[in-house]
Amino acid sequence: MKIARDVLERFTDLPSDNRELRLLLDDVGIEVKRVDDTSGPLTFTVELLANRGDHHSYRGVAREITGRTGLPLRDVPVAHLDTTHGAWPVSCHSDKVLGYSATLLVREGEGSFDAETLRPLEAAGIHSISAPVDATNLVNHEIGQPTHVFDADRVDGAIVLRESRPGETAWPLFTEGPLEIPSGTLVVADSSKILAIAGVIGCEDSKATEASTRIVLESATFDPVAVRKASRALDIATDSSARFERGADPELALVGAGRVVHLLETVGWRREGGTSMVGTWRDPRREITITTEATAAFLELPLGTIEIADRLDRYGFTSRLDGSTLHVTVPSWRLWDVEDPADLYEELAKSVGYERIPVSLPPVDMGALPSPAQVARRTVDDVLAGAGFYEVITDGFYGRQVLEALGVDEAHPLFPHVQTLNAVDRAYSYLKNNGLGQAVMAVAANASMRVSDVKIYEWTRTFHPLPGEASRTRAPCTERSLLWGICCGKAHPGSWSDRGGDADGMFLKGLIEELAAELSLDLITAPASDADPVTPLLHPGRRVSLEVDGQRVGLMGEVHPAICKRLKLKKARPWYFEITAEALFEQGPRPPFVDPPGTHPIERTLAFGLPQGVEADSIRAFLHACGPTWLERVSIVDRFDTTDAQGAPLRSITYALRFDNTTQDRSATDVNETVDRLVAAVHDQFGSAGVAQR
Repeated sequence: MKIARDVLERFTDLPSDNRELRLLLDDVGIEVKRVDDTSGPLTFTVELLANRGDHHSYRGVAREITGRTGLPLRDVPVAHLDTTHGAWPVSCHSDKVLGYSATLLVREGEGSFDAETLRPLEAAGIHSISAPVDATNLVNHEIGQPTHVFDADRVDGAIVLRESRPGETAWPLFTEGPLEIPSGTLVVADSSKILAIAGVIGCEDSKATEASTRIVLESATFDPVAVRKASRALDIATDSSARFERGADPELALVGAGRVVHLLETVGWRREGGTSMVGTWRDPRREITITTEATAAFLELPLGTIEIADRLDRYGFTSRLDGSTLHVTVPSWRLWDVEDPADLYEELAKSVGYERIPVSLPPVDMGALPSPAQVARRTVDDVLAGAGFYEVITDGFYGRQVLEALGVDEAHPLFPHVQTLNAVDRAYSYLKNNGLGQAVMAVAANASMRVSDVKIYEWTRTFHPLPGEASRTRAPCTERSLLWGICCGKAHPGSWSDRGGDADGMFLKGLIEELAAELSLDLITAPASDADPVTPLLHPGRRVSLEVDGQRVGLMGEVHPAICKRLKLKKARPWYFEITAEALFEQGPRPPFVDPPGTHPIERTLAFGLPQGVEADSIRAFLHACGPTWLERVSIVDRFDTTDAQGAPLRSITYALRFDNTTQDRSATDVNETVDRLVAAVHDQFGSAGVAQR
């Protein structure tokens, strides 16, 4: 918003020094973005608070200044309007209309406003159009009340405030043609057409022109949510909608109409009859109780009751004193944002000046040791950061585009979501129920910027709707704390002597094993389980479950090629993992130190060729299950991609077998015979699937 110093001085006295005025505006919450004194009187471009509709006017800005300075606030002249006998019939059929007035005026002369009167519009860069339109624009900028004029000869009968009907159209001003108005939108209409979108914009079919001799002046206040929804649905933003959707003053409608009437009566227009007034607004007289003791404790300033009442009075609050207690009544223009004592403390802090508020730290008796969960999280962060991962923060909401990227349809278990009704931005209408979607979207975003090496992770929560009646009788969903990570490209930067390994499954497996070791978790891989709805979204031959004490706590695998294709990831092969946070935080105590054995364990390696469709971990688990009790561990240590005799893709997986040798009675013959039996068992079990020793 642009405000001119000379216009602002009409509403209150200002510091003579322009720099002092700028600092004052900044300090009371009216942030100055630009100062222009090159093309005439000094003009400020200011940024207003998002929740303060009353700020969008000279009087609103001046009120903030007088709240600090204590100087009088001056008002503009307003004509008194008789609301007992309205000249133009008005009916209201919606509780979203807080107040609506209609006044009939007739032109008797050809006058126009002088340059001094039009100065607020000049400062805002608005050109003069006609006296009625100029008057409505002036009132909008002077006191923050949007008003509008219709050509009375183009209004068909009574004015009706109602919600639009399905398929109804209107032609908003400054648009190329008629638009279909979403059903349920609050509109101003007559018996044959829509005259205006309430609180947003008027329509071509009823606009006043220079030839108009009779006009109907409307001045109203509407429900902020209704105006916001209409503005977003039609993609039309105006000065009026900016004020209404932030919460306008319900008692200002009649004042705004009186100000327009006063202005027009000075340039040849005359009222005809009284003003019609309808609406559902009733002042709730909201009262907030504060005490001098609580105020002093909050601000750390010894303010007396008289000073508190005086400072609040500058902002329009009225106070009733009862000993050291004040019962403060909230004015109509602040009902949208002042609800509890803390809001009043903020007003007092602005009035006193933030620089006068003492700066102090809260009292601290004793520090506290971090909880086991905090220690575990810090450990995980250190491991991931050491591996080159960056922590990210994604939104708790996403849109249908994430489901489309994953290929999730209505039959998929991840399709149900907790949804927001009437979301302002449909790209954020679903509460997330998985981490994979945003993880692969992040990889795609990096790929679009030609960044191929990606390693990121996030601590987050997912939300899962309850089925059927359960969502009506209890909370609508359950929550799950989750750690997810995704990587692709190089595992670490290459050098002249090392090209750098790939951030693939083996890299990720080593990372999971390091996490398990640092947290003293018996975290192992197991065959992938379709019980997890994310499992089908990973490569069918390159995915495993993660288990602790036989309980599935997560998964790991390569992102499904179909997802990569949809996201146009031509070269990237992202690998994804996720683990429930509870599993990481509930680790047991570190095992006691045990002296290493005096003899080395016996180790053997076996390599098998695995065709597509055979999981490497299923062979590992089978080898361990078929081995003797002194077979301590079977692990995957290498992978090599090749082809079989027919040219089909083949993976050569190397398994390391570790045998216990503490008794020192295992001969090489015993171990070799055991290994031969294990190879034969694998051939018997998996040979028909094409598995063979290499």
